[in-house]
Amino acid sequence: MPGWLKLARNIIGAAVLLLLLTTIGLWFLSYPSRPGQFYRAGISETARAGHLLKAGPYLRDLPEGASARRILHTTTLNGGVPATASALVLWKDDPAASETAPRRVIAWARSASGAAPGCGGSMQGAPYAGIPALDALLNEGWVLVASDYAGLTTPAAHPYLIGNGEARSVLDAVRAAHDLPDITLSLETIIWGHSQGGHAALWSGILARNYAPELQLKGIAAIAPATDLPAMVADIETTPEGRIFSSYVARAYADTYPDLYFSGIVRPEARWQATEISKRCLGGIDGLVPALIADKLTKGSIFRGGETGTSFRKHLAENVPDKRIAFPILILQGKRDEVVSARVQAGFARRRCQAGETIDYQAFDQQDHMSIIGPDSPAVPELLTWTRARFAGRPAPAICPK
Repeated sequence: MPGWLKLARNIIGAAVLLLLLTTIGLWFLSYPSRPGQFYRAGISETARAGHLLKAGPYLRDLPEGASARRILHTTTLNGGVPATASALVLWKDDPAASETAPRRVIAWARSASGAAPGCGGSMQGAPYAGIPALDALLNEGWVLVASDYAGLTTPAAHPYLIGNGEARSVLDAVRAAHDLPDITLSLETIIWGHSQGGHAALWSGILARNYAPELQLKGIAAIAPATDLPAMVADIETTPEGRIFSSYVARAYADTYPDLYFSGIVRPEARWQATEISKRCLGGIDGLVPALIADKLTKGSIFRGGETGTSFRKHLAENVPDKRIAFPILILQGKRDEVVSARVQAGFARRRCQAGETIDYQAFDQQDHMSIIGPDSPAVPELLTWTRARFAGRPAPAICPK
């Protein structure tokens, strides 16, 4: 064998081996890190929801001039099952302000980051990514309380697109933050949320009066919220993005509802892929593997029909946030949204207007699902203006889609 041919064969072999090792490494490294000791605490069945269990300084990616605490608190899941959840509390230090002056609260409900322990925002490298107008929020003197939701850092079923569970995590994070000795919080609260978080924000508005009546909720701002879940799933379930979200919702619903099971929701040909996707988080390099699986290793919808499929769709419909919300609602929607279509969103908003809700519906021609929360998005100043007006006690506008 000529020397050059032997050299070429060795180079190709080394390249293939390197590619194989890199792929294997990426595969295993894409699983989320296990939550540490901070996220573990025993709770009794009679534990009060919204009780602060632990708190500690949090320095990761800290904005200049700001302070943050990571908290662990009690909450409840569907059916009142006791659980724990974590959150971040962030504020800007103001030497000129009184340390005892209560600060208004923005509760941030995050968009989807996964469905497994390790996917919570406080465990990510960029914990404040995706929060619109963060600097402006802090400069207003408001305090951010960003829930991780139950099950993403703690040992519980994550309530992905399950309204009761999401809302309880959001509301209980705010209640627990009031127990912090570091800062005095006002009961005046506005909830912001994007995508899954928009769904959680709307459900927080549904539950707040009965579940957390001590909070003075001034409004709900839902950005590209997941609202009409059956219509939304029907729109995207055969796309790669839709298969990722479908895997998360299949895992969450199977873990929550006694009449559902994962292998009954997911068709046999897609079960391995859906299982592997549901074990991983979105965002950063970790999100490459679920994106690859969803795009290359399976096609069509992951869902199956039959009796379990019918029950699954029934539970989806139960989690549409279409119950009474006694607070002003802002819905910000991009007309180019590829996850929650503007058509579906406008239909939902129109029905809630007809039901008597105070809806301010704003649609933006050039924005898609992620760019609507970008720093240059025209939705961001609308969000801030609306929030300032609600804290100021001005009447909320009612603008419904035609």
